[in-house]
Amino acid sequence: MVAQRKFFVIGNWKMNVDKSRIDSIVKFMSAASLDSDTEAVVGCPSCYLSYARQQLPSNIGVAAQNCYKVARGNFSGEISPAMIQDCGCEWVILGHPERRTVFSEPDELISEKVAHAQQAGMKIVACVCETKEDREAGRTQEVLAAQMASLAEGISDWSRVVVAFEALWASNTGVLATPDQVQEALQQLRQWLHHNVSRQAADTTRIIYAGSVSSTNCQELARLPDLDGFLVGSAALKPDIVDIINSRSSYVAKLVNLFSNLETSPLGI
Repeated sequence: MVAQRKFFVIGNWKMNVDKSRIDSIVKFMSAASLDSDTEAVVGCPSCYLSYARQQLPSNIGVAAQNCYKVARGNFSGEISPAMIQDCGCEWVILGHPERRTVFSEPDELISEKVAHAQQAGMKIVACVCETKEDREAGRTQEVLAAQMASLAEGISDWSRVVVAFEALWASNTGVLATPDQVQEALQQLRQWLHHNVSRQAADTTRIIYAGSVSSTNCQELARLPDLDGFLVGSAALKPDIVDIINSRSSYVAKLVNLFSNLETSPLGI
């Protein structure tokens, strides 16, 4: 029997906040009624980790957007898992597509970061991605398998890992991935886990999607069988994030209302 995977939404603020904007986000997220069946986390710049953790309610987790592969040393500008934990946070995003592309982080370095973060007891959002060139050349499965194999070298406990897939060609490009395209990639990732890690890892590891997720497309995507949530970019800075966090419960509520109306219809239709 497949274990129930708790829906997971992480809103990544990237380098787009200061204390004033964090206060604004905290205000609308704290006032909102968030689905208790969804685990909600925000990705915060390292300089504001303590501040965000203090301001946000306890039911919303806080993640660092990166960390280094060792506990301490002469690494100017870096942050360690121990420092993140000292700020009261337990999550870290590693291998984000912007780290892979803009900052040219190779698979090996990301794997080393993942391994150290695991050893330090962090929970990890481990990212994989495909580019427009990968998609057009039909290399999606090959590219994702290579990234997953590298990540797996650093992972000893899959229960503390969320895998995030991003279609870079559908991120801030005006081109949206179709539900079928998203499902195909997520299914490939789950099959990779089944064949290369274990059936249990495949059944229980949460796999989420990134790529221009918004309040307008989240409910349709939330229906996908292999989707367990979202990694959200620009929409995380707006009240839209509340709709995304509640996307699965909103869809279920619509189904319940639909079937209730069918049952009470005098014609039975």
